[in-house]
Amino acid sequence: MTSAALKINGQAQPFGVVSAGAASMLPAVPFSLAATHSRRTLRRARRAAPSGELTVYEFGFPAPSMRRSVTSLVYRPGTFTTDMPVVMVMHGVSRNAWGYLRSWMKLAGEKGFVLIIPEFARDSWPTSREYNRGNVRDRDGRIVPAAEWSFTAVETIFDAVCFRYGLTAQDYRIYGHSAGAQFVHRLMLHTGGARIIAAAAANAGWYMMPDRTVRFPYGVADLDVDHEMLSSALNTPLTILLGDRDDEPDSPNLRVSRRAMAQGPHRLARGLSFIATAQETAKSIGCEMQWNAEIVNDVGHSNRAIAPCACAALFRDTLVT
Repeated sequence: MTSAALKINGQAQPFGVVSAGAASMLPAVPFSLAATHSRRTLRRARRAAPSGELTVYEFGFPAPSMRRSVTSLVYRPGTFTTDMPVVMVMHGVSRNAWGYLRSWMKLAGEKGFVLIIPEFARDSWPTSREYNRGNVRDRDGRIVPAAEWSFTAVETIFDAVCFRYGLTAQDYRIYGHSAGAQFVHRLMLHTGGARIIAAAAANAGWYMMPDRTVRFPYGVADLDVDHEMLSSALNTPLTILLGDRDDEPDSPNLRVSRRAMAQGPHRLARGLSFIATAQETAKSIGCEMQWNAEIVNDVGHSNRAIAPCACAALFRDTLVT
């Protein structure tokens, strides 16, 4: 494999984590970036993107305590302009960005947005703690520096892609399915929304409730999530998408711990519990909430089936059901 295109090594980059209105909680971090040109990758890219342009980037995060990488698929539709919005798509437990590409690439062409799909491979981010729970605590429960969070990696990837292509976007939309849905709602609660303009999370297996009486990872009681941050998160548009057929209590990869089961017997019930808890929290702290749940008919635990609904939610269209 050879490397080409943009290379940025060993320096904190001026790509920023500052939104148009307020500073993000997440720091700028050193990283390296190269477009990958293995023959296999090029063949996959040509098959996947007969129109537009798909580039595969390798992001390296070289901090001594981290040394992780994130491969990211970046697709620009044939109608690309630098003022296009950006949509970030977070994969599920399969850790397969390519599996999410085709359906979302089609939507990018139809709607007109730049698509970024990071892949948090198991060799760099082995467990759910490191990927979809953000890597905010280590295996012993100790706090991890924010520079090493998977949440921070995604913010850095957004900044680097904007710089690489001269995008004018100051914020992004983000969607995740299953484990990716956990990533999305946790990112919002840990950062107050960062620079997210709209989010959609589909069919999460369990949730970090916006509940200050429940401890991490099932709640925010012992986290540095103050009133302002919680209000900011609740006031950032988030649609919880739930397949009406994703109601199997013995579904694969469904967490069955005591505290997970307290959220409901299956993914559908747990999503509704999450929104109910958020409503109670918003009322208790006196803030406006822009979170809602949508049940999608005739859909089970499927990203491909629910993706058009997610895209509609991100752009505030009428949901397709």
